[in-house]
Amino acid sequence: MISQGYGRVDRDDARSAVATARELGVTFFDTAHFYGGGHAETIVGEMLEGHRDEVTICTKGGVRYTDLTDLRTLQCDATVDGLRNFIDESLTRLRTDHIDVYLLHQFDPALTPEQQMENLAVLKSEGLVSDVGFCNFGAEACRRALVTGIPTFVEYSCSLLDRRYAADLALAREQGCMRITFGSFVHGILAEGFRADHEFDEDDWRGRSRREGSSGTSGNAFFAGDAFEHYVAVADQIAGIAEKYDLSLAAFVLALSVREPLSDIALYGCRNAHEVRDGLSGMSVELAADDLDEVRRIVEGVER
Repeated sequence: MISQGYGRVDRDDARSAVATARELGVTFFDTAHFYGGGHAETIVGEMLEGHRDEVTICTKGGVRYTDLTDLRTLQCDATVDGLRNFIDESLTRLRTDHIDVYLLHQFDPALTPEQQMENLAVLKSEGLVSDVGFCNFGAEACRRALVTGIPTFVEYSCSLLDRRYAADLALAREQGCMRITFGSFVHGILAEGFRADHEFDEDDWRGRSRREGSSGTSGNAFFAGDAFEHYVAVADQIAGIAEKYDLSLAAFVLALSVREPLSDIALYGCRNAHEVRDGLSGMSVELAADDLDEVRRIVEGVER
């Protein structure tokens, strides 16, 4: 749906994606304050209005970008007053009086991990949010935040190719937190059928990463230098296994992602109703042990 920095997205297609996901039984919707300059939350709120009790809405705040076309221009504000402002804007866009899961989108270096968790606890005590947590904290900040006992959710990148935050996700589990994982498709590499010479839109961070070697996101590692060509070749091998099940690469990868032991809720991005249906098409497919072993062999040693 509408995220941030992936180029142009048709808003009618995004509306259709949200509606179709709900109709097909998806009950957890993840968005963020700055996605699409606020349009992502607006569309989620519009399409889920009237179905509020049937779904869980997770949104993220605490960050703004001075230039939405450049994810390197991030500014953090996890103060209580700052977060109240973020939440007020999100509540209006989402057309709701409370947020089910509210996460700090990034670590605010101006505050300690403990202070940031305490600020979330204040918002929870005011009834603005039901559950709180954080995304993308470094290892030490993650540990200190979890020790407070305040967060009940965390969100980190995790996929067949990205194991960088495995220790953080394992620790969160030990502390009783629900673990949301994003990046199942590795920013499109495990879904789009890219060729090594693919040209991204000018306003797509993946193109900036390819051209400049820097994008302001953790996904930069999969696109900078010769990394993109390398991982496209890996995706081609996995796609060959997906063909055995008459599944697209995206559907096969999502079927693997929901079996990921480091994840309780595996997110996947989609731009339209077709991608929603396609992604969910592999959920009931039985995967042979030999094929699972072959996938592990392919990614062994190449994951981050």
